[in-house]
Amino acid sequence: MRWSYSASRSFRQCQRQWFFKNIAASGRANDPLRRRAFLLSKLQSLSAWRGKVVDDVISTMLVPVLNRRGHITLKGLKERASDLFNRQLEFALAHPINDPNLRVTDEGDEFALFYDMEYGQRPSDIDIAQAWSDVDEALTNLFKMERIRDGLKSASYLVAQRGLQFELMDGVTVLAYPDVIAFAAEGPPLIIDWKVHAFGENDARLQLAIYAIALSRAKRHVDFPDQPASDPSTVALIEAQLLTQSVREHQISEEEIIDAEEYMISSAYEITSLTEGKPFKDLSAKDFQAAQYAESCQRCSFRTICWESLHAN
Repeated sequence: MRWSYSASRSFRQCQRQWFFKNIAASGRANDPLRRRAFLLSKLQSLSAWRGKVVDDVISTMLVPVLNRRGHITLKGLKERASDLFNRQLEFALAHPINDPNLRVTDEGDEFALFYDMEYGQRPSDIDIAQAWSDVDEALTNLFKMERIRDGLKSASYLVAQRGLQFELMDGVTVLAYPDVIAFAAEGPPLIIDWKVHAFGENDARLQLAIYAIALSRAKRHVDFPDQPASDPSTVALIEAQLLTQSVREHQISEEEIIDAEEYMISSAYEITSLTEGKPFKDLSAKDFQAAQYAESCQRCSFRTICWESLHAN
């Protein structure tokens, strides 16, 4: 089983949601339910989507240019963001989720699906305009945030959205995807987590602690600098709120590292105790508890197949 911080939160919020996303969903299976679950797992709210546009532009354009020691302008970054935003918007508004020929891997970076198109209504022009305004503001603020700018430019090598894996316990592998890892020529690396929220009140301390642990224990990718594994407590951790220009720097203590490890182990044990390593064919949505709060169901991408599976004869 693969464990991640986001999956653990999903499991504790609603076990059935976790089941559909992590067990049932499969883009390769012939089972219509599994394919449908896979496509439903790709649904995004408008706010989550515009945040992902920002993440993707940073990862695919800004980071490679900085690694080449090239020059990039805010105008150029925004032009790339605008192109991606408009192409994904067009695709998402067409909402081809029921097209039997739809293959996510064939669509490239145009692929996007909106939650509202499946369960509510087409996003309004005002909402779409606000989403672009947020993307524009986030990128503008990124260039203004001195601590972030210095951390990126001073790095000897940058890695964006790269999976880090390590074995937590028998049968459980932790998977983490830090937004950016900035390796330094000397000293410990820096991990940056982008947030594109208007308020940014949530503290990502636990999430970043898990990223630091993953970086220290994961098998290194071939392009990673040849450096000894970092002590998690020495890794610099930054939570960057791009809409508010808020920068939270976290220094994780040895005690907090232990707490994060205990969180991972207890969460993984809770999940494996319920699934017992069984494959999809031996499990059912009925084996998993539903969310305690109705509001969780209203935001869930899987609510139609959840209802259908529980009322099937």
